[in-house]
Amino acid sequence: MQLLMTAMSVSEKIRTKGIEIGERTSHLPLSFRLGEDQWVVIFRFGVVVTVGLSDKERNDILSELEPFIDEPDTSIETESLFIQTGSNEDKFEGDYVRVTELTRQHVLTMADILAKSVMLGRYEAAMSEVFQQIEPLALRLRSGVGKTRTYRELVSTIGSALLIQHTMVGGVEVNEKPEILWEHPELERLYLKLEDEFEIIERSKALERKLKLVTDTTEKQLGLQHNAHSLRVEWYIVILIIVEIMLTLYEMFIKHV
Repeated sequence: MQLLMTAMSVSEKIRTKGIEIGERTSHLPLSFRLGEDQWVVIFRFGVVVTVGLSDKERNDILSELEPFIDEPDTSIETESLFIQTGSNEDKFEGDYVRVTELTRQHVLTMADILAKSVMLGRYEAAMSEVFQQIEPLALRLRSGVGKTRTYRELVSTIGSALLIQHTMVGGVEVNEKPEILWEHPELERLYLKLEDEFEIIERSKALERKLKLVTDTTEKQLGLQHNAHSLRVEWYIVILIIVEIMLTLYEMFIKHV
């Protein structure tokens, strides 16, 4: 039997407490079995993975989850994987994952990879927008001329980069293997094959390099602004001292003539 697994990035966070849409099969991530070879896996970092559902059934599930989703994404990032059951062994071949039977552990293992891939896709798109803002800033820093961005804009850029980094490390745990592999180490080979196919590690490292470049460039601009501000304050103090001296001299030598 051929099945389709689809991962959808629907928001930055899903509140999983209180969700009941079928037979619960795990708590972290939250997963449900809806029927024979039909599954839903919900990740707190805003990704929903479905297996064996039609487009209508998938949309119905998303509608049921709406009360638990805060600030839904305006555009949904997706990633898909074809599954073929009834194979002699578990393996990734061509565009298919071939398994002997689709078990809970198979679903959780493959869902983890797809969820990470779709989240990386979301943040790669976000970083592309940030890079469009950082490039002219870097050019101005090199030339030493041109109007700089405001303090609030620079802090906002750093905040966005740090939020992505925090989610990748603390929420998505891109570079960590799922707990299901500790219970079923026989699936690690399939997991590593899928991890390599979707370039999870390579994309994560590339994103980390971009995050570092963004924060470094922005922090340098903040440092330059701080130094310029300090220099202006020093000049204001010098001018005030000069004015005070002139007024004192005026009082002493001119006003009493």
